[in-house]
Amino acid sequence: MPARFLLQLGLMPMPIDDKNDFFPTQTIPKRRGAAKPDRPAKAYMAVLTGAKAGSQYPLLNDRQTVIGRSPGCEIHIDDPDASRRHAAVQPFGNDYYLMDMGSTNGTLVNGKPVEKRILKHGDKITLGKQVLQFIILGPDGGPYAGELMKG
Repeated sequence: MPARFLLQLGLMPMPIDDKNDFFPTQTIPKRRGAAKPDRPAKAYMAVLTGAKAGSQYPLLNDRQTVIGRSPGCEIHIDDPDASRRHAAVQPFGNDYYLMDMGSTNGTLVNGKPVEKRILKHGDKITLGKQVLQFIILGPDGGPYAGELMKG
């Protein structure tokens, strides 16, 4: 009876049969806690409300950035109304998608509930009682044209 293994790539588990499938010997370490971006970020989340108001968090360019109450999230928000893993921002080409991760209280963009949406510069994201703003960096590395954090 051949040995069977389960390899998880992203969100889809894939069965591996050691007799018929090629399995690389290189081990990829699991990510623990907040990760640092490998290259300069093209976008940030700015915290507009709460104890961390004024803080900015770079969004990862090569994988999703998770936002939530869990200390292991890349963007940790201390809010009892936010879920442990509330939402995630996923880069895709030149865009960033915001996805609700099945949160209890939902995710709002500019006051409207969303499950998945492409973010635009200046969008305000509400998770629990926390409000963050999506900021795209311009070619010079500064904020995108236009004023940030308008009321």
